[in-house]
Amino acid sequence: MVSEFTPVSQRGAMLAINNAIATSAGLFGPYVMGSVVQNAINAGATAADGYMHGFMICGIVALGCGLVGMLFLRPQHEAARFARSAVPMPIAAE
Repeated sequence: MVSEFTPVSQRGAMLAINNAIATSAGLFGPYVMGSVVQNAINAGATAADGYMHGFMICGIVALGCGLVGMLFLRPQHEAARFARSAVPMPIAAE
């Protein structure tokens, strides 16, 4: 979707930024889940309760982000907006 509405001159940078943000879940996900499970154990619950709580948080975040995406992401609108404001690329002389 990023490449659909990003101008050609910025497409590589936007794809790199998108990939960097998406792969950061691999760094922070285990730490956050481990913290949730550890806090549940410290509060007297079982590890299974901690995992259930962690997955509930993950589901709520995914649902919330999905709703925000459905409300605000309009690729056709963004592509038209970029097309109106785009500076024409110079044509190289042959």
